[in-house]
Amino acid sequence: MSTLRILLADDHTLVRQGLRRILESHADLEVVAEAGSGAEAVEQARRCKPDLAILDVGMRELNGLEAAAQIRRACASATVLMLSMHSDERYVLRAIREGAKGYVLKDCVEDELLQAIDSVRQGGHFFSPAVSQFVHQQNARGGRSDNPDDRYELLTERERHIYQLLAEGNSNKDIAARLGLSLHTVETHRARVMEKLGVHTAAELVLSAVRRGLIS
Repeated sequence: MSTLRILLADDHTLVRQGLRRILESHADLEVVAEAGSGAEAVEQARRCKPDLAILDVGMRELNGLEAAAQIRRACASATVLMLSMHSDERYVLRAIREGAKGYVLKDCVEDELLQAIDSVRQGGHFFSPAVSQFVHQQNARGGRSDNPDDRYELLTERERHIYQLLAEGNSNKDIAARLGLSLHTVETHRARVMEKLGVHTAAELVLSAVRRGLIS
């Protein structure tokens, strides 16, 4: 069996180190890149073209769910496996919508993670038992979401990134510096985000992000 090239993304260094030790104890698994944020994961995926991206859901700056969508667009051959401490239905179903082939809880044992990797490697799916019920319910609905008109889907990729940065408490000036944009451009994006989401205050914007599972 050929070596599986893996991108590992988690914003906790110790978690990444532990996962890397587990994965590289198997001769057919190789971690070719690591990332500490969703944005970095997307860049690493573009650079390394991994076979598998293992992404933490709850990363800052760009969450794992949005990173998954961007990685799927930037590197169509990469399979995505989500790793999370959250068993909430919102996270699971959105991960499926973004093209993830599996969703594994962080409290799983090593064997479960390796089973998940083996399943998605062979073209299948894997979901931890604690979240599999949501997947079965989604399949029973024919893949339809309970909230198909979520305004989040109206946002562009750039607007989604700025939305999360705003919800995390970054100022317009901070975002402009981080993304290399003018302050006016960020202000324009912010206004469009709020208009599309139907929110009017910073507090409403943060609450909407929490409800969508973008931040906790």
